[in-house]
Formats: sequence, structure tokens, C-alpha cells
Amino acid sequence: MIEPFRFARNGEQLERVVSLLPEGRLEGVIAEKSDLTLQLQGSKPEHNRFVLDGQVRGTIIAQCQVCLENLQMPVDIQFRLYLVKSDEQAEKLGQEFEPLIIEDDSLLLSELVKNELILSMPVAISHIEVDGIDCVNKDLYSSGNLDKEFQEDKKSSPFAILKSINSIGKKDS
Repeated sequence: MIEPFRFARNGEQLERVVSLLPEGRLEGVIAEKSDLTLQLQGSKPEHNRFVLDGQVRGTIIAQCQVCLENLQMPVDIQFRLYLVKSDEQAEKLGQEFEPLIIEDDSLLLSELVKNELILSMPVAISHIEVDGIDCVNKDLYSSGNLDKEFQEDKKSSPFAILKSINSIGKKDS
């Protein structure tokens, strides 16, 4: 935990390993405990605003949404957050600035890492998205050939009767 306004005002720096577990907001995002390195630097460079510049690096274990196997996903997130005390102050920032609302003068580093990780994740994690290759056993997950029963059902379509009625109508004309 840090006091973010003091941290930024004093230009402090830190580097910490943050351990994340697949629970709460990270359930379904990571599959196993993952350790990420957070580097953080505070400053007050622009327009008298307090800023946190940071980077989160490491590797998480996530679950492929195609084959449901775990995969290692490298993480390298860089961010710049502008510290504000209220929604009103956040709204006054331009859209190019990413606000971080600090309500009680403290910031849990694990929550900061969780937020940045969630914001950076792809919509659907998969081997193709992470590694650029198909799932190892993708053939096990495809429907393959149609079942014989389904093919027979397809031959006896419920609309087949309409075809015979239509051909009767043509003979009568």
C-alpha cells in the first residue's frame, strides 16, 4: 500500500513483485497464481497534476477459451495515471488522460496491478491470440463429420412435403 499523492509529490520509485490469485475479479482471467513485477514512479510534471507512471511485467497462467488448457501469457503493460480525488476532477481531465480516483489517500498495489491487467486482456484468450498457433489438440474439439443420424434427418426434411405439393400443383396446371 502506498499514499499515492505523497508518492507522486516526492517523486518516489518502487519495484515490487505482486502475487495474484485466480479469485474475485481475476477469476476467469488467470488460471493459477501468477507473480508480476510492478515498477512505479511518481511525479508532478504536468499542469500541477500528480502522476503515476508504471509498468507491469511477467507471465500469467490463463485458460485458453478454445481448448480450455492452461497457457502462459507474457504481460508487459505500461500506464500513466493521473491522480484525482473525485469523479468531478476526473471529468475535468481531457479524454487523453487516464484518471485514478483516490478516495481515502491510499492505494493497494495489488488492486492497481489487477486493474491494469484486466484492462489489457484480450476479449477471448486463446493459443492463437497469445502464441499465434492453433491449440495443440484442436481436432479433439471440432465437431468433425456429421453424425449418421443427423445426416438421415437432413434427408427427410420437414419441408420435403412442400416440394411434393408444389410439384402436384404444377401437374394440374
